Amino acid sequence: MSSKSAADLCLVPLRVLVVGSAGIAGLSTAISLGRRGHSILVLESAKELQSSGAGVVLVPPAKQWYESEKVLSADDSVCRAAEGFESRRWDTGEAIARTAFPPEKRAFPILHGDLKWALTSRAEKLDNVEIRFDSRVIDIDTDSPDVVLATGERIGGDLIIIADGVGSKLKWKVCPSETERAKPTGDAAYRLVLPRELLEKDEELLALVQNSWIKRWDGPRGHSVAYPVHNHELLNVVLIHPDEHAEESWTFATEKRHVVAEFRGWNSALRKLIDLAPDKVPNFRILAHSPSPAWAKGAVILLGDACHAMPPYLGQGVAQAVEDATAITTVLSLIQSKQQLSAALEAYETSRKGRLFEIQAATTQAREYAYRRDAEAKAVPDKEQEAKRSDDVVKVIRSAWIWDAAEAARIALFQILKSA
Repeated sequence: MSSKSAADLCLVPLRVLVVGSAGIAGLSTAISLGRRGHSILVLESAKELQSSGAGVVLVPPAKQWYESEKVLSADDSVCRAAEGFESRRWDTGEAIARTAFPPEKRAFPILHGDLKWALTSRAEKLDNVEIRFDSRVIDIDTDSPDVVLATGERIGGDLIIIADGVGSKLKWKVCPSETERAKPTGDAAYRLVLPRELLEKDEELLALVQNSWIKRWDGPRGHSVAYPVHNHELLNVVLIHPDEHAEESWTFATEKRHVVAEFRGWNSALRKLIDLAPDKVPNFRILAHSPSPAWAKGAVILLGDACHAMPPYLGQGVAQAVEDATAITTVLSLIQSKQQLSAALEAYETSRKGRLFEIQAATTQAREYAYRRDAEAKAVPDKEQEAKRSDDVVKVIRSAWIWDAAEAARIALFQILKSA
């Protein structure tokens, strides 16, 4: 079960090592390459599958891609469509604007763990994809290419993909660490995932997890978002606030009393959600990472957050991982000999870099929409202006959906081969 049909098979099967993490980007790429006939070994440093408890949002092209790769189904219960955005006043909770998604342009919230489980399950069904846990890579030889595990074992391949996430320990093998400096955005994010049973005694809170609208509260010192995941059994809540000593880590946590103090004066629903939070609340520092200046060295490439970590304002993290997977799968399926591998990797980098700069610009614009000046936040909302503002937010988000990563990669490869 390594491909969909003979037409989809690659012309030159490769031995590909995906190293650093069995994360969303790495697993998505492993499945896509495996289904087209390549032999894939995923080397995961953890002893078992790990995931954050947070929710993520799949934009329509990403959801469609996961359906085409048989990771998710069209009616998957853990990935229900959102009906639209609902903007609410930060202090009173009053609904002030609604923007519905057309049926063909709905976003799909999903729990990070549910997506990781679906990816792992799909990978395990492919006989040419292997996931090895407790296999920490400590070095990479970009000339061979091969990897060295903490045990001393060396493993070789035709291509090595570094996909070890935002805190990449291996990125420097392709791109010297001093060339990339992440910049603080001034924001951090508290993250809550609350079970439905905690919300059922309060009608106001129960409504948040029952209906399929993504709720937004935009205030003077931050903004908050809430939406249901896991078939409406969990409510994902993200509270963006000024960055004060947070860390860029999924495991860093802040005492609950600081969260209560930060959102004092906000609406009752949000305060009640915070009251239900555990004593320690995950607190993630949001940094702006420039796309890596180099994405490939020899037969080693960077992929996903390891080379272009995305701030959350546009919800593009998973989408860009899918586009990376699509691009590298496309070029590797088209080459006619291993001698063309370097051209394929150059095309992958070329087709992705410009796109990522565009996404970063849109992400900055989305962040600006989310914040209000103190005077604006305290003013009585103008329903007409709020409706336009909500529409503008959705337009910025949707503008990032329009991209054909496969076609961009294909064109880049043909141009490189033609000029060779």
